[in-house]
Amino acid sequence: MSGLHRSLLFLVFFMAFNSAYAVSPLTQHAVAVSQSMSAFYMYSLSEGDSRYQEEYQRYLLEASGYLDEFEKHDSVVGAELKNQWSELQPNLKFDYVEGAGYIIHMSIRNEFRSYLDNVYIRVSKLISAETDLVNQMHLMTLDVEAMVARFFDVSSALYGSMAISASQDTLRPEEVAKKLRVKLARMIEMPISDKVKRKLKSVNTKWAFIEESVVNYTDKAAYLLVYYNKTQISKALNKSQSMLAGV
Repeated sequence: MSGLHRSLLFLVFFMAFNSAYAVSPLTQHAVAVSQSMSAFYMYSLSEGDSRYQEEYQRYLLEASGYLDEFEKHDSVVGAELKNQWSELQPNLKFDYVEGAGYIIHMSIRNEFRSYLDNVYIRVSKLISAETDLVNQMHLMTLDVEAMVARFFDVSSALYGSMAISASQDTLRPEEVAKKLRVKLARMIEMPISDKVKRKLKSVNTKWAFIEESVVNYTDKAAYLLVYYNKTQISKALNKSQSMLAGV
């Protein structure tokens, strides 16, 4: 085989390898939507802490950017989602009511929740067909962010857990959490580098610490702990993905 042919073959292999580890813009959009929801409702729960306002505004912008990128790859689905997101995003703001705090209309809350459910399901179906470890980690990151977003959504609602019934909750946090535990356990037992294993064990420990609150919406004193630990979990998973991809 000539040197030119070897070089071309290597280039094709390199591009195929890296495309397998590329994060879909739709996945990044779904993660950013989840992160924006957590920060958005944490702003309300913290009685207007500006740090969370800055975070949710940044995540909203990121979500829009990723959606623009996704539309370049899939103009039909991208346009459909962009239309929904464009209508929803300007309404994601609170009214301050003396004695009641930061209020958002229930219809907007429901639209925000439905939008996240929609993109989450699309990404789950997309990645379920993928077998490589990095793509599965992308889905795990989304699982954590989406479950925590639902926790803050329900916890900040006027009627708490009564704001959404089990039949309405298409995300089904208990089922997602169960699958997440299984995935983590399997990955930790895989023949991967010790550095990645340590990261995954850290994810497992932090998730075990907040899972009950996230899934059952019960521990009202745990807002800061949940928010902090979900951020650390996502950072650890992202670092693990980079290590596996050799970035």
